[in-house]
Amino acid sequence: MVLAHGTPGRHLAAKVRRQLIRKIAYRIKTSIWLYPALYSVGSMLLAIGTAAVDQRFTGVSVYRALHVFATTTELAQAVLGIIAAAFITIATFTFSTAMVVLTMYSSQFTPRVVENFLNNQMTMKSFGVFLSGFIYAITSLLLIKESGESRLVIAASVGVLYIIVGLIYFLIFINHVSSQIQASGLIQRLYEEASARIGAYRAFMGATRTISEEDWLQSIGQRERMDIHADNDGYIQDIDFDQLRRVAGRNGWIICVRKVVGQFVAAKTRVASVFQTGSGAPGEEAVREIQDCLITGSKRTEANDFSFTIQKVAEIALKALSPGINDPHTAIHCLTMIGLLLRELSDMPGGYIVLGGEDDNGLAVSEAFDFETILYDAYHQIIHYGQADAAVMIAVFKSLRFVKAKASPQNIRVIDIYAAQLFERVSRQGFDALENRMVAKEYRDLATYQATQPGSTA
Repeated sequence: MVLAHGTPGRHLAAKVRRQLIRKIAYRIKTSIWLYPALYSVGSMLLAIGTAAVDQRFTGVSVYRALHVFATTTELAQAVLGIIAAAFITIATFTFSTAMVVLTMYSSQFTPRVVENFLNNQMTMKSFGVFLSGFIYAITSLLLIKESGESRLVIAASVGVLYIIVGLIYFLIFINHVSSQIQASGLIQRLYEEASARIGAYRAFMGATRTISEEDWLQSIGQRERMDIHADNDGYIQDIDFDQLRRVAGRNGWIICVRKVVGQFVAAKTRVASVFQTGSGAPGEEAVREIQDCLITGSKRTEANDFSFTIQKVAEIALKALSPGINDPHTAIHCLTMIGLLLRELSDMPGGYIVLGGEDDNGLAVSEAFDFETILYDAYHQIIHYGQADAAVMIAVFKSLRFVKAKASPQNIRVIDIYAAQLFERVSRQGFDALENRMVAKEYRDLATYQATQPGSTA
């Protein structure tokens, strides 16, 4: 039973459309021009609406409530010209400031955090207010009609209110930039973003069940395996587990995703496996449908990839340790945040995530994030470039102690082995007597921490 009632073709077409819409929606959402475009359209509509009011209710016909805001057309034109010049000046200064911030992000932090500044709602809203204010003023100037008789209009008063809002946003933007360029503020924001995504992953794990490698091998039994290969190159940005489960249930298959979000896959490499019985092998359309459940792109995204955010924190630490910057305290702060983030992952089981109950005809299975891999990726580069600094190594052991506080017994063993290898490596660095004692003390505290909270999973 490869294609039941001809529905997979329709499902495939609908899936392709949904993926296309999702990709477009994500690009629009993360585009720096989203708010400027929306605000600009809104300002043009506001200018047209204001002009309509001015055309209909002129002179003595102006509503009494609006009469206090009315000005002559000559004064309105002068005021709107000043407002347009002010907004374009503010917008130019704002873009120049943004370019300076982006340059500093790339040189002092990491190029990966540039998008964090650009995609920030406050940044985009500020751009939107300044550009839309200019567009409102210019559009209103074009719509003001001269006549032989004296006319009263409210376009200038609306423009004055607009520039007051713009000045408030300008002050907020300056305060926002001043906080964004501080390393501690950036690290804290990355920590909060990663923590939120880890929380979502924990909730996802809580709604599913996890099995070990042995249980997984037992569950597939003697089923025939067919590997599904990637149809293009790119990073896995999302996995549609619900659709995979529907495909598996419709055909009585076990579909296992061999990759996790954030990994790069090359075309023609294995990304999933289908385990079926009898002659129910996936047809071309079904294979395509499974491939489309793995959404790939040219770059990693943070939407469902907490490990990418952790990597950004680690890269900030690496920049801080570079000879051109020499800021070990920032690196130490990064290590503290990494320890707190990995603490929330240290009690999570590995193996395979199973979606579906015992009564399902098929199952969707995915490899879970491997804790040892996450631990290695978070620390190894910092250790490599900071191993000659005793303070950094002490911070690493303290960070690992944070991770160990909630670790499962299996992950405690992983941490202990990693720490022992690290201590052996650090012991060969030739620190002075005091530094050696301090490093040894932190390692002993880490090694004996299991005795204080043995196998804690709280």
